[in-house]
Amino acid sequence: MEIVWKNIELFTLCFARVSVFMFLMPVMGSRTIPAQTRVGISALLSIFVLSIAGGGSAPVIYDFIHYSIAVIKEIAVGLALGFTTKFLFVGIQIAGEIIGVQMGFGVAKVVDPAYQAQLSLIAEFQTMIAMLIYLSINGHHFLLRGLELSYSVVPINMAVYHSGIVGQIANMASGIFVSAVKIGAPVISSLLLSNAALGILARTVPQMNIFIVGLPLKIGVGFLALLATITLFQHIFRNLWAGFQHDFVALVHLLF
Repeated sequence: MEIVWKNIELFTLCFARVSVFMFLMPVMGSRTIPAQTRVGISALLSIFVLSIAGGGSAPVIYDFIHYSIAVIKEIAVGLALGFTTKFLFVGIQIAGEIIGVQMGFGVAKVVDPAYQAQLSLIAEFQTMIAMLIYLSINGHHFLLRGLELSYSVVPINMAVYHSGIVGQIANMASGIFVSAVKIGAPVISSLLLSNAALGILARTVPQMNIFIVGLPLKIGVGFLALLATITLFQHIFRNLWAGFQHDFVALVHLLF
């Protein structure tokens, strides 16, 4: 704690970046974790970062206005880095929502405690699977190393903002729809084929009540497709995560 009291200004700047990042990153930023716990972890990580990065490279700020600007800059860095960590999981939620609607679960909603939003059952299921894969491949370790890398590349109060950062974030945001298509394509294709089969059946056997037959058929096909592609889901997620790691490191280097 001695290093904190001797560098309380630098600790505050470290805490501004770390806390914003921690409140946005997957799992640790979930609202199911008490805010006091997240604040405590952020303070502990700030102490570690301050002891590792030190304050020698950071300029001393005596003016209150300039210090406030420095805090805002650190918050902006934490926002830029933490906000991008949600893109991949948002893409998975979009894929789950599309699949849920195609299966007939568009009305059945559950409240996701992590995002405080209503999601379909399939979207919540796929998000939970993605979180488990994310933890199994130590994705949270990469994000913490990326936070430490940000202090090596972008020292305290040394961030520089230019148009390339916006372009990189926009490029990463466009990956939301790419990930949604890649993850949802196998199941959506199966449901599309089942709809086509039902359409042909409705034309060839007009006496059959296609609405009574179609709903359980689409639910069964959807669940079978989800079960059959669960291994493929893991493979796709790993590939998408590898691409995210490359983009995340590139974004860190663009901030300086």
